[in-house]
Amino acid sequence: MDLVRRRRWLTVVLLVMGTLFLMLSGCGTTSHQRTTTKTTGIHVVASLDFYGEAAQKILGSAGTVTTVINSPSIDPESFEPDIATAKTVAKADVVIQNGLGYDSWMERLVAANAHSQIHTLTLGNLIGRKMGDNPHLWSDPQLMITMTRQLVKQFSKLDPAHAADFKRRGAAYERQLQVLPQLVQRIKKQSHGQTVAVSEPVFSLALDAMGYRVSDNHFAQAIEEDSDPTPADITQLQDQIKHHKIAFFVENTQNSSNNVTTMVRLAHKYHVPVVKVTETMPVHTSYRDWMAGQYRQVLRIQQEARTAE
Repeated sequence: MDLVRRRRWLTVVLLVMGTLFLMLSGCGTTSHQRTTTKTTGIHVVASLDFYGEAAQKILGSAGTVTTVINSPSIDPESFEPDIATAKTVAKADVVIQNGLGYDSWMERLVAANAHSQIHTLTLGNLIGRKMGDNPHLWSDPQLMITMTRQLVKQFSKLDPAHAADFKRRGAAYERQLQVLPQLVQRIKKQSHGQTVAVSEPVFSLALDAMGYRVSDNHFAQAIEEDSDPTPADITQLQDQIKHHKIAFFVENTQNSSNNVTTMVRLAHKYHVPVVKVTETMPVHTSYRDWMAGQYRQVLRIQQEARTAE
């Protein structure tokens, strides 16, 4: 290789190395992340926005919270993290993840930093669930209260000087959340173990707490896995709607499946109430208001049914 060619080759190598260095050392966040500007104190990374909301309510100004998924347009189950997300997780003191395979990408990022001092709160483990159980834990009215208490303990260990503040702010957040189990108890008194159907199991833990029984688990599981329900599943659900064998149908409005759309139209035709829910939290709202709005739809259906008797 002559001197000119050698110099050109060396220039190309230096440019490539410089680009890689900038990519790996950049500190910007991607569009799907929301990060506070404070850089001291406890740093928390949460996989989902409503988990990050709870952490921030407790931390106050004693730390920072970065939420990875904070847009309804991003599917947490199919999300693939980038370098910026990986770097953010690597610097975390506490990571909050759903578990149960729902945000397995976060589990991989934490595992890649197993040598570090990251404290991981896996909510599935916290409430005694195992792989294969319903991963949509947040529809359970007790989940966030249980998580808040655990975070208060964890933050207090990491920063004992602010333990009293964490406890005070955690208690205040719990008081805000209490409306959820209270609504569920009102609903449960009138559910009488009735049967309901769902498009997907995103709201099923709330229904369990309300005292309802889901009749179409096989249909719902197929929809969640982006596969077609069997003809038998479709026929069975159509029969339940047409003959009013269900108290209402729960539609995840973020799924545009033709099978779901058909069932919703059939429910409207036969005057079967439809509860509209979402899997991800809408923008410009809080976890409490999001869940309470969905719970109150069920309460209104019960009230209208009593009025019609």
